[in-house]
Amino acid sequence: MAHLKLRRLFSPYFILALFIADFLLVVWCLAFVKEADHTLLAGATILMGLLGLLLFSRMSVQTREVHQALEHGEDYIERVADLSQDLHAIIDVDTQTYVYMNQAVEKLLGYTPEEFIQGGMVFFQDLIHPEDKRLMTRKWETLLEHGTAPPTPRAEEEGQEEIYRIRNKWGEYRWFRSRRVIFARHPDGRPWEILLVAHDITEQRAYEAALVHAHEFESLGLMARRLAHDLNNILMGIQGYADLGVETQEPAKLQDMFWKIGDSTERASKLCRQMLAYAGRGRVQIARHQLNDSVREGLPLVESLMTENVNLVLELENDLPKVNADPNQVRYAVLNLVVNAMEALGNQEGEIVINTTMKHLDGSNPNLSPTLLGDYVCMEVRDTGKGMSEETLGGIFDPCFTTKHPGRGLGMLTVQGIAREHQGALQVESIPGQGSTFRIFFPIAEKEPVLPDEGDEATPIAGGPGQILLVDDEPTIRSILRQGLESAGFQVIEAVDGVEGLGAFVRHRASIRMVLLDLSMPRMSGDEVFAEIQRVAPEVPVVLMSGYSQQEATAAIQGQGLAGFLSKPCSVREALAMVRRVLGHSIDSPS
Repeated sequence: MAHLKLRRLFSPYFILALFIADFLLVVWCLAFVKEADHTLLAGATILMGLLGLLLFSRMSVQTREVHQALEHGEDYIERVADLSQDLHAIIDVDTQTYVYMNQAVEKLLGYTPEEFIQGGMVFFQDLIHPEDKRLMTRKWETLLEHGTAPPTPRAEEEGQEEIYRIRNKWGEYRWFRSRRVIFARHPDGRPWEILLVAHDITEQRAYEAALVHAHEFESLGLMARRLAHDLNNILMGIQGYADLGVETQEPAKLQDMFWKIGDSTERASKLCRQMLAYAGRGRVQIARHQLNDSVREGLPLVESLMTENVNLVLELENDLPKVNADPNQVRYAVLNLVVNAMEALGNQEGEIVINTTMKHLDGSNPNLSPTLLGDYVCMEVRDTGKGMSEETLGGIFDPCFTTKHPGRGLGMLTVQGIAREHQGALQVESIPGQGSTFRIFFPIAEKEPVLPDEGDEATPIAGGPGQILLVDDEPTIRSILRQGLESAGFQVIEAVDGVEGLGAFVRHRASIRMVLLDLSMPRMSGDEVFAEIQRVAPEVPVVLMSGYSQQEATAAIQGQGLAGFLSKPCSVREALAMVRRVLGHSIDSPS
């Protein structure tokens, strides 16, 4: 302790002060003391020399201690980085090489730090998933552009966060969340070194995906109960009109009842299609699509969930350009946002507005990524509910955060995922007591799509000679379509499944003009039968029929010559319109 106090007393600063004082004494002696009196001058000179030697010794010791402390600190930081489970690296911006990479990279990716240091950024870029390379390049350029000038003394370097996939040594892609920040700069302010820290989130994303699926199943069960109620009401109407029709002898009343049965069937059909779209949204089918059409198609399911205290308002801008979107996911996003708005309203009277419009993004919006530039179609859902506090607003995208009922807290995370899958963004604004607004931005499609024509319901029923092969495992459907086709002058060959249908096609190949083919059948599916028909006689047109969406039903045979698609349930008029379109000309009705 005494030695430590003595070292502090004779610090370099104290010795330097004594040295300066003694130097001034020597100068004073030379200027004012007589030449004969050398004692004071000699003593002061000797003391100055001793103080100089002592100062040099103490400065050498302190310099050595500083170097040792720096080496110890660098070693400590490197050891901490090596013990970390995350990937730590330092990138030289000028040479595009890694000057440091910790040992965790070998455990995470299977590659040694030396392989990254030798390969540089080119080696790293080759490991990034092809779908993420463009984003990573843009992020890197943005970091360098925004970092050309040093920050003010009190400001901190702004970091950059991104999520991407990297291929490990065994060929598997792993998800990483990384953060990059400028670590050192050149004297002119240009970035010199960048620090990178990356965390493996593969298991976390799998967990979040499982939670999202759990939420979807819970929501599906809720909507199934609501839809079962609506379907029972529709079926009761159909059954009632059928019972009355059996007892009625007046043709005019019978025709009116038949029309009402048809209207009820169409209502039930729309509800079923919405449920299929919701249940089958796991597969992303992004194509050029009119956003307003998706919103309108999702309305029956949305309206079936509306309570009496909520007023739903549509504000859809006309003549919007088409967007790159999956219609099923758009409908699902609308459904989630509306359900979220309904829960925000609770039992109070309120309004939910669905709005679509054009928006131009210039990168200046602080709530959106600066990489979103240009024209976007914006879908907005706003409510007049109680709004959200800053704390609630900051946690709505956390999969474990919810202010809703158990199992209902993942809707916003799912909607955010849909926005990202479409290369767009989700923006949220909320003021306590004034409601919330959710906006999804969809990129505009570059070209107009060529959509398949499913026939016009208003096309007159017309037919002509020729045989049509009808393959369906449902007797009622075969009976209805057979009667409709025969009334239009066609001869129909029926088959109860795929195996029988293929056999009938081979036997009657010369006389069959086209094939109406169901997708889901026992023994042999519709896509398998289609493949065989294409192999034997590709010139014979085949129309696929299914209760699933067209995107899902035709995914396996898309681009292989399918002549058309009929969505079940369809009317006889729709089926005949499709036959007429495929055969390419109008045929007079039989006499």
